[in-house]
Amino acid sequence: MNETNVLLYIPVIGEANEKIQGVIDKVSPDAKREIIETIEDLSRRLCRPVDRPTIAILAAENKEDLLNIISIRHLLSEIPIILILPDREESTTAMGYTLWPRFLTYVDSNSSELVAVLGKMFDKYGKEVMEEWHNIWKS
Repeated sequence: MNETNVLLYIPVIGEANEKIQGVIDKVSPDAKREIIETIEDLSRRLCRPVDRPTIAILAAENKEDLLNIISIRHLLSEIPIILILPDREESTTAMGYTLWPRFLTYVDSNSSELVAVLGKMFDKYGKEVMEEWHNIWKS
């Protein structure tokens, strides 16, 4: 069983959401997911304690949405981010990198890289939780 949680911010439920959900299902079907559709809800959620470990998958609908995500980046500083950008424009990509994502991809990209990266992130952060529990029990 995977102990990793996924905060999934995707403002438009549709094909992109189905693609991302499919990737999560492939990597870790029992991962706990929170689907968030508005930047306001994402901001509110990030102000509450986040279960560890948590990975945020943020899918920006457009540049305006990306700017909204950037405006709350201080709330994301402790969470590993996978960022899915709406287009491949140089300015969009540059804006995306200001969030310091662990992985950046595009909505029209092949999902195989996302599967590989997400799998490694689940392994890494799940392993860290097991080590923390082991250290607690040893004490």
